[in-house]
Amino acid sequence: MRHADRHTVTDLVSLVRFTLGADDRLEPFAAKVGERYRSWLAQQEQAGAVFTERQRWWLDRMADVIAASAGITEDDLDNVPFTEHGGVDGLLRDLGEKAAVYLADLNRELIA
Repeated sequence: MRHADRHTVTDLVSLVRFTLGADDRLEPFAAKVGERYRSWLAQQEQAGAVFTERQRWWLDRMADVIAASAGITEDDLDNVPFTEHGGVDGLLRDLGEKAAVYLADLNRELIA
């Protein structure tokens, strides 16, 4: 895949949303996801959440997958880079009982 084609499909999501009037600005999908992710992190921290470096690694990588694929599923955790940190078991180890909540929240909030 050429570098220029990397985000073509996800950028179509942005184009469709802009065309339908759901978004007032046309910008790359990955940029929008990044903005929403920073906002989500700020909301979590305002609510008292404190993330360790390992937890942030998982959250950051999940946001990366969402930016590239317009979503993340548990199946994605069976792929690199997640498998290098234990896959689903690593996610549960590092994010604990909130792992499923964070996965659902990131999908909902970053794709919105």
